[in-house]
Order: sequence, then C-alpha cells, then structure tokens
Amino acid sequence: MTRSRVAEYRGTIIPTPWRPGLSTKNRQLITTKETIMQFGFLLPNLLSPISHATALKISARLAEAVGFHSIWATDHVLMPEAYPQYGEGTEAISTLAYLSAITQRVSLGLSVLVLPMRNPIVVAKQLASVAHLSGRELIVGVGVGWNADEYGYLNADFKQRGKRVDEYVTILRKLWCDKKPEHEGTYSFSGATFSPHLKSPPPIWIGGESDAAVRRTARIGDGFHPNLRSDQDYAAQVRRIRELSEGRAITMSLRTVLDLHDGPAAAIDQLGQLREAGLQYPVVGFKHETLSDLVSGIETFGRDVIPALRE
Repeated sequence: MTRSRVAEYRGTIIPTPWRPGLSTKNRQLITTKETIMQFGFLLPNLLSPISHATALKISARLAEAVGFHSIWATDHVLMPEAYPQYGEGTEAISTLAYLSAITQRVSLGLSVLVLPMRNPIVVAKQLASVAHLSGRELIVGVGVGWNADEYGYLNADFKQRGKRVDEYVTILRKLWCDKKPEHEGTYSFSGATFSPHLKSPPPIWIGGESDAAVRRTARIGDGFHPNLRSDQDYAAQVRRIRELSEGRAITMSLRTVLDLHDGPAAAIDQLGQLREAGLQYPVVGFKHETLSDLVSGIETFGRDVIPALRE
C-alpha cells in the first residue's frame, strides 16, 4: 500500500459498509450452517512496531469499515527489559476509551486483561465507565498472566493469581449487577454504592490455553479466548468446555496473528477448519512491519476472508 493510500484514512471516519450491498447486519455477523461467526481485530497497541496513535486510529476505523465486529486491545503494564517486544505500547482500557470516541459502532474487547495484578474495584469502575460512555458492547477478556516480574512491579501476588482471578471476576459481576454489592475477601465492601449502572454486564471471556483455563471457562466464563498455538487441540478444548459447562452458553473464541503477505488462502483454510471445531469468534491480528503492511492485511481480510467464511 502506498503512502498516499494510508493518507486517505487520516482524520476521516471511513464510511460503512466497506462494499456496496453489504448490510450492517451482514457486516457484523457471518451466518453458517453450524454457527454465527463474528470477527474481532487485534489492535497494534502492543507487540507492534507501530503502536502509536495514528496507527491505532487508522487501523480501528478501517477494521470497522471492512466488516470487523469488534476491536481488541492487548494488556501488559510494566515488563522486564528481557522482553523488548513489550517495550512500546499503550494501556489497554485507555486505548479502547480513545478509540470508542473516533469509531462509530464497533464493539470493544480486551485480549486479555491481566486481572489478578490489578485492583478489581477500580477495574470495574473503569470498564463500566467505558461501556456507559461509549454506548458500545464491551467484551472483557481476562487472564492470569505469565510474568512474575510484572506482578512484582505492581506489588501483586503471582503465586495466588489463579485464586485471585476467580475472586476478582466475582467482584466485577457483583459491582456491575447487584443493587447493593457486598463482598468479603481480598477486597471487602458493603454499604457502598457503585455506578454507572449498566443494562447488562459485559461478558467475561477467559484467556489462556491451559487445562486450568479450560476448567475456569466452564465454571465462570462467558467465553473461551486462548492464544492459538500450533500444538493446541482446539476441538478437544471446546468439547471439554461443553461437557463441563452442562449446556451453559459459552462463546468459543481465540486470538491469533495471521500472515496474509502470500494471500488469504491459508487463513481461509485455517479459520474454516477451526470453525468446524467449534470456533465462533476469532480475534485476529496481522503480521506487519509498517502501517502500510497492517492496512493491507485488514483490507485483504475484509475483502477475501470474511466473504469466504460467509459462503
């Protein structure tokens, strides 16, 4: 993509739909014989050489225009120097708040918030505020994280992260749902008021690829949102969650980064196979070194991959 093409997206709300004849409903939902697929775009707010405001603005608007249902921010706060790929980037919740003001209707997602190293009461307030002020659907992916140093920097207990994420999810839901929220535990409160009140609480998706994440999803999750790994048996994980959840509705998602430089065929095949395994809501990023690379990936996915998976 040329520099002049990138410039077309600067400072402009890109009209939707991207292609003539693609209705708003079809722009967001891809109906198949087995499931309804929705598509999330993984923002370059972290793990990207272009995690700056211009790239975030252009990519978010373009993703909305070409048919993505949602935009997703990645979370880490303070990582050791041994992981330079995390050295540049913006905070996840703040990023979504900013982008909600410069997009039109796209849903917002976190992929995923490292919840146990945060104050869950503050997180509940932040997320309720974003959902209320934006008027958008907000999907809250949460995980336990993996870096002990980051927990240490934030004065959080790495060894207790599994137990804490379970408790903190409970706290979020109490604050969002209960008229008189009360809790006794790592954080305790009663006789307190919480706002803003939401008509419906944000769904909470569980991140992680481990058996513990699978069991946690079945027990307390509204969705399953692992990183896709080459050695992962996604179909088996989906079956296990369905068995353990005893019929409770759980959205099957995943997060992956696609390389579309050689065309869309491999991505269409991979996501098609995962759909057969139970995938309902892929959240995808694109390999890139420049903003032009990223824009090209978004355009290709919207033009070729989404329609192919709609057939």
